[in-house]
Amino acid sequence: MKRYLSKFLATTILSTVLLSCGKVEPIQTPPIVLKQSTPTISIVPTVSPTAESLPTITPYPTTLADATAQAFDFVLCNNNAISWWDISPNGKWLAAPCIDENDTEESPLFISSMDNSQHWKIYYSDYIFSPYIEKIGLSLDQHDDVIPTYWSKDGRYLFATVGSRLDGCCWITGSRHVLLVRLNLETGEQAALLRTDYYSANVFSFIISDSDRYLLFTPPSYNLPYDFAVLDFQTWETQEIFLKVTGEAHMDYAKLSPKEDKVILLLFEYIPYDDYYLDSIVLIDLVSGRQDLLISDIKPEEELFPIQWIDNNHVLMSNINPVYYAGDKIERRWTLDINSGQLEERTP
Repeated sequence: MKRYLSKFLATTILSTVLLSCGKVEPIQTPPIVLKQSTPTISIVPTVSPTAESLPTITPYPTTLADATAQAFDFVLCNNNAISWWDISPNGKWLAAPCIDENDTEESPLFISSMDNSQHWKIYYSDYIFSPYIEKIGLSLDQHDDVIPTYWSKDGRYLFATVGSRLDGCCWITGSRHVLLVRLNLETGEQAALLRTDYYSANVFSFIISDSDRYLLFTPPSYNLPYDFAVLDFQTWETQEIFLKVTGEAHMDYAKLSPKEDKVILLLFEYIPYDDYYLDSIVLIDLVSGRQDLLISDIKPEEELFPIQWIDNNHVLMSNINPVYYAGDKIERRWTLDINSGQLEERTP
């Protein structure tokens, strides 16, 4: 009897082993690793285990920006989901507008370090509200959001702007602003470099030089007499420029020379109840103050826009507007000699 029982048990165990060898066990797919070029940033989410939770692998997020935004989503905007974001060129900071923060009309800009150790916020209301503004009942709108506009090349600063509006109901598209703030990313210090009156038609345009040393801007108020000015971030001195040629400057079209001592500038004329049109192109020597009219009386079909400096004496020009949509226009290019004012068309 023991011999048959032992045989039966051995047979049973062998059968079980053979069956288990034919059974397919589920293979857990390893987590997807997103590889990026320099810099590489790893984000490890923390998941609280639950009794019935099962691992779920999805193909999203597909980029570092998506992964970062999802990881920071609820931290950034007080549980308001963010719709878009911007990551600094060095990969150390993330900025995202918080639209309708806490279900209000306030839409601040939230800035966070990638390691989640430093957080800053820029509020438009910190720069425009006053007892008088509140007394007459003016308020923010969700479209008064603060936008990350430029990260300094040394990684120390973020420049943020607020776009302009008309009569509190419409927002001008393009590159005209009502507020420019510089944020020190390490200390959180904010400096309002340029701002206009709330609910006014005052707007300004600006550019920052390639060296990050100079800020060129048009007046943020009609009460200021100059046509544009240059702020030196090293000395904090401002140079005011008064044009000898009639026209309104738009700094988004301005191009500084390689040595940053000259600027080529487009001047626009305004047709009442119509629009602005390009009228002339001038060269300003920021050291000597000399002003040269290079091209004047430009017709709409002859518009030219500076693209870049080729060298200290020549500028590449194009008939395609680099700021606003140019439609299906076929591009043509010229070389402009700033000494003679002569144009030479370039072959495609």
